[in-house]
Amino acid sequence: MTERTGHTPDPADPEDLRQTVSQQGIFLELLYSAISRITSVQEDLISRIKNTTQTIAKLTELQDCSAPVPTATSASTLIPENVRQQPEPFFGDVSACGGFLLQCDLIFQQAPRYYQADHARISLIVNSLRSKALQWAQAFLAAHPITHLPFERFLGEFRLVFDQPRKQEEATRRLLSLKQGNRPVSEHLIDFRILAVEAGWPDLALKGIFYQSLNERIKDHLCTQPEADTFENLVTAALRSDLRLQERQTERKSKPPSTLVNPVLHLPLVAPASPASPSVKLEEPMQIGHSKLSLEERKKRRDEGLCFYCGQAGHLLSQCAVRLNPPNPPLNDRPRGGNSETSHVPKFLYVPVKICNQSKILETKALIDSGAEHSLMDQSLVQELSLPVEVLDNAVNAAGLGGKQLSRITKRTGPVLVFTSGNHREYLHFFITQCPQTPLILGFSWLQKHNPCLDWGSSRVTNWSTFCMANCLQSAVPHTKLPDPGSSKEIDLSNIPTCYHDLRSVFCKSRASALPPHRPYDCAIELLNGAPLPKSKLYNLSGPEKSSMEAYIQEALSLGHIRPSSSPVAAGFFFVEKKDKTLRPCIDFRELNQITVKDKYSLPLLESVFNSVQQAKFFTKLDLRNAYHLVRMREGDEWKTAFNTPLGHFEYLVMPFGLTNAPAVFQTPPPHPPNAAAPRGLPSTTIKNKKK
Repeated sequence: MTERTGHTPDPADPEDLRQTVSQQGIFLELLYSAISRITSVQEDLISRIKNTTQTIAKLTELQDCSAPVPTATSASTLIPENVRQQPEPFFGDVSACGGFLLQCDLIFQQAPRYYQADHARISLIVNSLRSKALQWAQAFLAAHPITHLPFERFLGEFRLVFDQPRKQEEATRRLLSLKQGNRPVSEHLIDFRILAVEAGWPDLALKGIFYQSLNERIKDHLCTQPEADTFENLVTAALRSDLRLQERQTERKSKPPSTLVNPVLHLPLVAPASPASPSVKLEEPMQIGHSKLSLEERKKRRDEGLCFYCGQAGHLLSQCAVRLNPPNPPLNDRPRGGNSETSHVPKFLYVPVKICNQSKILETKALIDSGAEHSLMDQSLVQELSLPVEVLDNAVNAAGLGGKQLSRITKRTGPVLVFTSGNHREYLHFFITQCPQTPLILGFSWLQKHNPCLDWGSSRVTNWSTFCMANCLQSAVPHTKLPDPGSSKEIDLSNIPTCYHDLRSVFCKSRASALPPHRPYDCAIELLNGAPLPKSKLYNLSGPEKSSMEAYIQEALSLGHIRPSSSPVAAGFFFVEKKDKTLRPCIDFRELNQITVKDKYSLPLLESVFNSVQQAKFFTKLDLRNAYHLVRMREGDEWKTAFNTPLGHFEYLVMPFGLTNAPAVFQTPPPHPPNAAAPRGLPSTTIKNKKK
């Protein structure tokens, strides 16, 4: 044990603990008094702030109430506000909602202090509502008092009910469909600019749309002017063109019509013939204007009982022999249409026809008349051609439009061979009548049977029906005679074995390119019943392809392989590049092949084919020129091969490449040469033999 030299307080001494607790109590009392003083000061500050806020609010209300008074009295210090303006009444029309709100907004801007409060703005709008719009406001404000209603909420509800929800989309649709019609450009431009602003499109797009909306008359006039580079320049040019055209129209109306002197009008009328002067030849006194006779002459003839046609007495116009039997030239001397001497004759639709009876052939023109129930022929034409005549079991009464009987038909011709428009061939029965002015008429029965497409402007038949394609139309290209082998150019046989020199004619290129004759195995195209006819589009061709197409069409036309067509079928024409970079013409017959009845020709097994030629030692392969073109299309099926090109519409007279039945047709032709055999399944140009 060591002795402690210093004094150390004892932490467990009770006296020290009491003293420490007493000191802590004093500190807590001081803190509590300090917090109490801070709280009282804070409450005093809050009270002062509240009083200040109330004072400011009262001053603001006093200023709002007293603001209009100094505005009206002291114009030198404040800008006067027009608080009496009111927008146009709004009746609930959706299209007028935007304009109504625009007027209200302008009024708010002109009197900002007066319409500073929300209830003032709402009151202005409600005071301008009428009809259904006012009924809506009454119902809405009953549920939402105006004193507690924000203006933005009221405006949002108002737009939701009366404003267009998709204004821009609607404006775009109306802008694209807007057309000028017969309105002036200025009037059309107003509607266009309104929709353009609502659609929000740029000027570059508006330029094209505005041009398309103009009528054809303005477009034609704009084509003579330099092209406008901006929308505004186009508008200016269109307004100028419209104004110029209106001025020109006014000038044309104000200009007095020019009077042309008609020498016929100044000729004296021919007096009626008298019995004392029968040798005087009367001319027809009817060429006075469009009404033939003048009013004075008509009145004179009516009063005196004279004929309106010849001017003689004793008969009426319907019984006038001069009108019913005019002098006519012989049939062979009649003009054949297109003659300038007959230009005064009214123009009707005539088609060229050729009538054949034994050795007699007559080329003339036939009138197309849908008002005639049957086809008619004049009696003189029947006698000239010596046509067979048949007596009708029941006579036919020919009547005019008014029901008046013109003639009575009791006979008709036998079947007559008629060629119409070149290559339309048929046998017709004609009813025989007295009609020397128009000796041949094709009536409604003919039109109904053949249903041709007629071009009334050029007076020609542009197309025939599918019935005619299959039954009436024939090749308009004459049969091409095969050239004489002796007269052809010398054929080069240097690369041909001598054993084939006696067949030198088959190596003639001109013979291979000629139009072959019709044979029993011509290529036929049978279509599925009820299938729609195919129609293709024109393919876009490059420069070299266009040149190749022109050369191909010209060569095929000169060889007679194709001809112009009026077929309802149209296949596409394009080119495919070959390995040697040359172009091969192709016809898109895919749609035609889909509706063609397939030829289910059989192909033998390869094993049987090889067995049939295993004893052969020598094989000959002949490369045929224009192989498919050596086969003709069956007569009447040419129209089904028609194809479209930029040069025109053509059809094949020979079998083209690409038909679904072409391989089958090419496998079936002629029997093979003697002492040679080409079994079915091998190309017909492959010949095998045991001997050389």
